[in-house]
Amino acid sequence: MSIQYVYINQASTSLTISASGTATVYGYVQKTPAGKNIYLTSTLQRYSNGSWTDVKSWSKSSSSSSASILETYQVSSGTYRVETYYYVSGDGGYESDEIFSKTVTY
Repeated sequence: MSIQYVYINQASTSLTISASGTATVYGYVQKTPAGKNIYLTSTLQRYSNGSWTDVKSWSKSSSSSSASILETYQVSSGTYRVETYYYVSGDGGYESDEIFSKTVTY
């Protein structure tokens, strides 16, 4: 069963790492017409000693129909993913969630 949102229309996140170690971090959320404000944070995470640790975070807020983060960061060898948290407010409250990219090993 899928969650039916009132304020959030769609969201996505991804991670790519080039052969030279440049990680490209992407996060995106689109609100419905009932949504008012978007807050978006994408965090690059590295797997180390059995757990995920934060490497670098980027945030964006917007009252437009959508908000996105597109950033690059130089990484060393390891296994990485992106965690994207998003929050959309509306007249009746807010909705939030987090999504994860596929893991990428460099």
